Amino acid sequence: MPRSIAEVNAIRRSNQRLTESSAPGQPVGHGRHGYDPNQPRLPSGHHDGGQWTDEPGSDGPAASRREVVLDESGEEAWESVTSSHRPDGTLAEQEVINRDGSRIHSQFSRDSRIAGWDERHTVILPDGQQVTFENSGDVQTIYDADGQPISASVWSSRGPEALPIMQQAFFQAAPVVGAAAGEALGVELGVLAAAAALFTWLSSRNTRDGTAVLAFKAGDYRKNDKPEVALVGRLTRDEVKKTCNELDDVQGRTDKAVDFVRTKGEYMGPADFGTKVHKMIADGINGENRPDYKAEVSGMKSGQAAAKYGQKGSIRIDAYERLDEISTTCVYDPKTGERGLSLPRMMELAQTAYRLFGTKRMIVIEVRPGQQ
Repeated sequence: MPRSIAEVNAIRRSNQRLTESSAPGQPVGHGRHGYDPNQPRLPSGHHDGGQWTDEPGSDGPAASRREVVLDESGEEAWESVTSSHRPDGTLAEQEVINRDGSRIHSQFSRDSRIAGWDERHTVILPDGQQVTFENSGDVQTIYDADGQPISASVWSSRGPEALPIMQQAFFQAAPVVGAAAGEALGVELGVLAAAAALFTWLSSRNTRDGTAVLAFKAGDYRKNDKPEVALVGRLTRDEVKKTCNELDDVQGRTDKAVDFVRTKGEYMGPADFGTKVHKMIADGINGENRPDYKAEVSGMKSGQAAAKYGQKGSIRIDAYERLDEISTTCVYDPKTGERGLSLPRMMELAQTAYRLFGTKRMIVIEVRPGQQ
């Protein structure tokens, strides 16, 4: 783990070019709005010379101030975060280095009317796979490393709605078999892993005003039993609540349970603390006796059947809200520790929700105390 700002900055500079391109000087990314070969670079005499800048015609750096934050606790999924600010103080870029070897390069446009996007997050996985999540208003487009669009969705009161795209990365005129099938599945898993990494990072930054969501669509479940990412990003709480009505209720119960268990002090370590908090949340939700809003529901990791609490081979959904009228299930995942959702946990939640409820959309939301 890097221990000094100098070491972190050295890592950030070495990772600035998101992946090694096949040709020297060739930018990485997609061709629609993204890493345009004609995008201006900083002059060679500058200490960041050759790097891209979002200031056309500028002879100076895109960012006048950089801040580096290190996680000394070892509890977070990330090791370091480098934030670059423009001269006017607005956030221009962030580089997140995660403990699992992945990293996230985020860019924030000065003017979406010029850039064609509001923010863009490129996730580079430990094996080198690269996935970009680009947001423009309520629309998110997901791109592969070659700049080909994988999917596009718009956030609505029903949750994410699929949009047509110019080229579907997984489309094939004939069945995909052999090595090509394995490669396509690898890309799909890469998108899932990238979405999980981005969601974990964004969830760690949840506030009273903004909440990270990870949404899945059910289209590919019947094919390979893998959840298909529809959208991952930060929305305002009001935007989320237009779909997931019980967000404030789960948040309030989480805050009260954490305060109560902590005040009483009758727990043996973090695991027992979390167990007691989750039980108090579940007792309150299930006490309402609503068929569409329940907690501590278990399903088998493989198969359609529901499961008993704690049954071997099962996974527990902490709380869910089923909205049959819009074919959407909101899965709430209260957290009492720092660590976010792992990729296996995220996939299991989505798969179990689909098997139990069969809705077209699943929306996963982490709920941490003190964010109401």
